[in-house]
Amino acid sequence: MENCLEYHRATAHTFESVRRPHYLDWSNYPSPYKFYPGVRKFKLLPFSGLTQETLDTLYRLCGEGVTENLSLQELSNLAFAMNGITKVENFHGEEFGFRTTPSAGALYPFELYLFVRDVPEIPDGIYHYQPYDHSLELLSEGNYFESLQTALCSTVDTNVVAVITAIYSRSAWKYRTRAYRYCLLDAGHMAGNGVAYLRSVGLDATAVSLFQDGLLNSLIGVDGREEFALCALLPQRPALYWGEEFKLPEAFPASLPVVKKPVVYPEIEEVHSLGNLESCEFYRSIPASPEYFPETSSLELGKTLLKRRSRREFTGKPITFDQFRFLVESSLLCFPSDWGFPLTNFYLQVKNVEGLSDGIYTVVEGQLALVSPGDYSREMAYLCLGQGFVAFANVNVVFTYSFEDSGCRRYRGAVMEAGALGENLYLSAESMGLGACGIGAFYDFDLQSFLSLKEEELPLYVVSTGSL
Repeated sequence: MENCLEYHRATAHTFESVRRPHYLDWSNYPSPYKFYPGVRKFKLLPFSGLTQETLDTLYRLCGEGVTENLSLQELSNLAFAMNGITKVENFHGEEFGFRTTPSAGALYPFELYLFVRDVPEIPDGIYHYQPYDHSLELLSEGNYFESLQTALCSTVDTNVVAVITAIYSRSAWKYRTRAYRYCLLDAGHMAGNGVAYLRSVGLDATAVSLFQDGLLNSLIGVDGREEFALCALLPQRPALYWGEEFKLPEAFPASLPVVKKPVVYPEIEEVHSLGNLESCEFYRSIPASPEYFPETSSLELGKTLLKRRSRREFTGKPITFDQFRFLVESSLLCFPSDWGFPLTNFYLQVKNVEGLSDGIYTVVEGQLALVSPGDYSREMAYLCLGQGFVAFANVNVVFTYSFEDSGCRRYRGAVMEAGALGENLYLSAESMGLGACGIGAFYDFDLQSFLSLKEEELPLYVVSTGSL
């Protein structure tokens, strides 16, 4: 495999490919939790505290916030916002916990690690967040922030840094080689929630995707092949730092395997390695905030995070133009990251929005532009593998990426960006009483043709939103 364009095309769905037999080995169903038996654990505080309204928070994601240390309550809230359990249901006699963050097939390939210092209630150290019981598992005690700065190529002035990883076998158990796409989307979802929480309490936040992979993976004790770091979340703006000090913990505790029998796809490990960085020889570009902040009213972000679900029961009833405008403006116009926002383009298939003709739209220089008039709801449902609920959505957002520069680090950032903006849509819709559902499976080339995209531009993600 030479580049990520080759990977993306090779993992495209077609009418024929989705009908080939594929049987799931339920005896090898992956555990949604990674356990470190025998380590010291610290119970976190329940999710609580005042947060700003959701729309107000999303509009201001790229604005400047305060850089200061997090309290134990804020640390607890951040971990929960990114990967906490909000609902438990019983499936075939076993309890299953749904998370704050959406995930393809509810397989939750991600893990969350936290570097902590100067939080009086717990020791300095490297921790793993355990969503099962909302606790921190201490992997190594000590202050590792100098090593962390070297790995992240960034100064770190605050006392908590979150690192998102993916265990790709969880997703590959069902989705095979296409699973890497879902790992990247889910990492974007998780980063989106973390950024939104920090901004809702007035703190700064940046999703950091540019770092030295080998160093960061070794610093949290993962192998970089079956589990690998994808993104870090800093409660500040990162400044490029060429550090030399790097000290690893003497030993890491062993974790229990998440699958009984290995689920290995060399294609995923290869395509991920193509994007690895081994130095700090890059430039970070952090987007500036738009200056437009309308008067809005929506649910408080904390309540939105607790309510958020993937909702498919759209009614098709009209939504107001203001609902549409707030949905698009708050979700899609900025995200604080270092991957070079914006890397993606997006198209809006619109139906039953008051004051707006049905059709396909995009945004050009900040203005809504009609690409093709008409009702395309049935076509969109077919293109999303015939999922009927798509036809009842008021807005289907299609994220695309141009592979003119096919570098795999840039590709990583683009797919995570689609996930982060998709999570913004989830939060924005939920806060206004609407629903949203992310769709990672579609007929790639047919959707490309339907939107009249150039040969090197391909779809990454679809998010349906609408009235309930």
